[in-house]
Amino acid sequence: MPAIAVSNTSPAINENTFDPNGVDNDGGICATPVLESLKAHRVKSGETLASIAKTYNLTTATLMGLNPKNRDRTVKVGQILKIPPLDGLAYQVKNLETYKAIADKYRVRPDVIFEFNGCQNRPKTVFIPRAVWKPDPIIAKIIPLIPPNFKENLIIQTGGYPLPYPVPVTSNYGWRNNPVTGQWSFHSGIDLGAAMGTPVLAAKTGRVEFAGWEGGYGNFIEIIHTSFGTRYAHLSQIFVTSGQRVVKGQQIGRVGSTGRSTGPHLHFEVIVPSAQGWATLDPASYLIRLAVVIGEIVVG
Repeated sequence: MPAIAVSNTSPAINENTFDPNGVDNDGGICATPVLESLKAHRVKSGETLASIAKTYNLTTATLMGLNPKNRDRTVKVGQILKIPPLDGLAYQVKNLETYKAIADKYRVRPDVIFEFNGCQNRPKTVFIPRAVWKPDPIIAKIIPLIPPNFKENLIIQTGGYPLPYPVPVTSNYGWRNNPVTGQWSFHSGIDLGAAMGTPVLAAKTGRVEFAGWEGGYGNFIEIIHTSFGTRYAHLSQIFVTSGQRVVKGQQIGRVGSTGRSTGPHLHFEVIVPSAQGWATLDPASYLIRLAVVIGEIVVG
């Protein structure tokens, strides 16, 4: 595949000839469309998706978006990867969708998208520079709404622990060196080192406030209880929907590594209302109280 160098900054554009709604452009200064100038990288022994991304000064998310077979973050020796000149994502244009509509969706100037895609009038797919690719949340088969006479003793009894059995804490609440970014940052929950696919359970009866994709949290669930809330992040699957009532011990998802994550685990948060909105508390004290019930939790 041929490749050309494309600057990270948008070239100048003649405003008299550019129409973000896709009408003819008679004189705009445009490069070859990014998606027609991708490099081809053959995976070598010892390389990982992260190391390849670093070689080209890209994020792994960019490579995952352009290479669907590698969205599990793995590569095989000899495999050919598509490499763009800068971070971004490929977007399939909907019928009659304009550059302006796409730009509003990704908060990018329409002229930038127009130029990076060769000033095409009606492209089927466009490259959105600097936009971040993220997977759609994996929504599993939904558990039916709980009938009024449902008894909690039919649910897995863990005393409120969010997993079927105790596991070690792999990262505590508070300031830490972020394992993904390498920067000093505040960790608003506690990480429980459970295996991929382990059932995730509602810590207490409540209502699902949110269930879906939430940026660095990946597949994410927030449940509001009577006086506090709990959050469950980086899930591989989600079994509930927003507004659904759940009971303590009900399976709401499965452990995964979605979002900003270095490997399978459950990120668990406890939140309480404050004058500024919801605030997080250290879940360790909550888990220690549960240790009386299940007797094996390892904290710290």
